[in-house]
Amino acid sequence: MSRLTVNQEMSIMLIATYKYLTSSQFVEMGLYKNRAYLTRALKPLVDFKRPLIAKHEFNPINGKLESLYYLTKYGKDFLLYDLEFPEEQIKLVKSLSPIKLKDYHHRKFTIDFHIYFRRWLESNGGKIDFLNYYFDKSGNNRSGDKSQFVTALNRIYVDNTNSLIPDINAMFSIDGKKYLYLFEQHNGQDAKRLFKQIYTHIMAMPEKAVSKKYKYEKSYKVVIVCEYESVKNSVIKRLQKENGIQHYDNFFIFKTNAELKENFCNNWTSISEKQVSFFSNSAQ
Repeated sequence: MSRLTVNQEMSIMLIATYKYLTSSQFVEMGLYKNRAYLTRALKPLVDFKRPLIAKHEFNPINGKLESLYYLTKYGKDFLLYDLEFPEEQIKLVKSLSPIKLKDYHHRKFTIDFHIYFRRWLESNGGKIDFLNYYFDKSGNNRSGDKSQFVTALNRIYVDNTNSLIPDINAMFSIDGKKYLYLFEQHNGQDAKRLFKQIYTHIMAMPEKAVSKKYKYEKSYKVVIVCEYESVKNSVIKRLQKENGIQHYDNFFIFKTNAELKENFCNNWTSISEKQVSFFSNSAQ
């Protein structure tokens, strides 16, 4: 293997951190000045006899989508043994199951949030203790115990009949204190579907479902980002009509993807339509 450049090594580490990355996401993070330059830089890593990274490519009828770069097992070994990268920080695609076209944009938006979140956290001297996506799995379907079958790492059981799988479950630390946030990305214009999803989150709170899963006794936040502003506004208005909803005002914050890109930390909207920040030390 020829010696890699600093940017190539950094690219492998970023892919390991985010699990999937598109060319535009690399450019957004400032590692490469444009997508064409990035493609040339990463091509050798894909073309090695034992490739360090690979591409999940899409060719839908309505036009070509950006490929998703992901880490190979050889890339993982390179990180572990050549760069001494912490194994617990590596997100490896264990089996390349097809990504449905309708999930492509949802997955990409979810990783966008992770990028903005990690950037904000690093600028505030914090660190991520764990961060799991809805498409991160654990378990073994060959096990004789059904409780050990493959399931989403993020699945939270509310009761015997209800569960939810947030798009991101993340615990992070700032100034030695731990915080837990759950993230939901809503694509499309089905406000009713989002309302039902939020209502399941509300059901989970008195049941202490999240506290039981993560042994976390403090309050946590549910972060909701909508593709369309009309959906965000519609859901907030509907929530305001629910009895006792004022008790949950500090638990939910809302934005659109456009608002998220413009300013990550500020100008989130609460259920009461107050403008709030993403994080406050008072949120214990």
